[in-house]
Amino acid sequence: MDDGSGAGRSSLSERSAKVQQRVAELRRRRAELAAGQRPSAESVSFARRRAQDALRRAEDAHRAAAQRHEESARIHEQTANSYQLAAMQGDDGTPESLQDKADRHWQAAHDSHLRFVEDEAKAQKAKNSSSG
Repeated sequence: MDDGSGAGRSSLSERSAKVQQRVAELRRRRAELAAGQRPSAESVSFARRRAQDALRRAEDAHRAAAQRHEESARIHEQTANSYQLAAMQGDDGTPESLQDKADRHWQAAHDSHLRFVEDEAKAQKAKNSSSG
C-alpha cells in the first residue's frame, strides 16, 4: 500500500541534499572570508536572493501552519456542535458528559483560532521586516 511515501522520501532526500550543498557553500565562503577575500557584488547579490528566498519560505510556512490551525478549529467546532446536539437529544451518554466533551472541543477550537492569529502575525511581521 504505497500512498506516495516514496515521493515523500524523494522530497526529503532532495531537501537533505540541498541542505548539505548549502552547508558546503557556507563553509567555503567562511574559509574565503577568513582568508581575507572580500565579498564581490555578485556574491552579495546572491546572498540577498538567498535571504529573500528563505524569508519567503518562512512566510509560506507560517501561512500554511495558520491554515492548518483554522482547519483544526473548524473541525473542533463541528465536533462540539455534534456533542451539544447529542446532549440536547439525550443520545449516547449523559447530557453533562456530552456537554463536557463539547466544551473541550470549543476550547480546542478557540486555541486553534489563537494559533492561527499568531502564525498570521508572524508571517506579516516577517514580511514587514523585509520591506523596511
